[in-house]
Amino acid sequence: NALNALSKWPDTPHCADAANALALRLANDRNLRYVLKPQEFGNTLNALSKWPDTPDCTAAVKALASRLADERGLRNALNPQGVAIALNALSKWPDTPDCADAANALASRLADERGLRNALNPQELTNALNALSKWPDTPDCADAANALASRLIDNRD
Repeated sequence: NALNALSKWPDTPHCADAANALALRLANDRNLRYVLKPQEFGNTLNALSKWPDTPDCTAAVKALASRLADERGLRNALNPQGVAIALNALSKWPDTPDCADAANALASRLADERGLRNALNPQELTNALNALSKWPDTPDCADAANALASRLIDNRD
């Protein structure tokens, strides 16, 4: 998507301006948020995370995070890479309640699904653990981190 492409140049003013314009549209257009497929969802969150200090990107992330927190079907449709990407993106806004709620919902899935944990490649596992560390006092994130740590212990040779 366009946001993903623009995120490759986060410090370029024209790219940042275009990304903010798209983010504003995403924040204000519920229908646009709901046509995103699961893979596009994670990639969009990831792209927006390149501009965590801009109000328009933050508004778009809050709207997307709210949807992710509320929709079990969407969370379950994310593949292992999508879960890791979404968690990593959400971790750029650790003090934002919508992002924390979405991260906790994804963490609960990680804690509960051994197959999901085992399907994470080493980079995705590292990214997920790093993201979960932004919410150390939440039970779901702690449970997911513990489950991921157990996977590391079980996989050592």
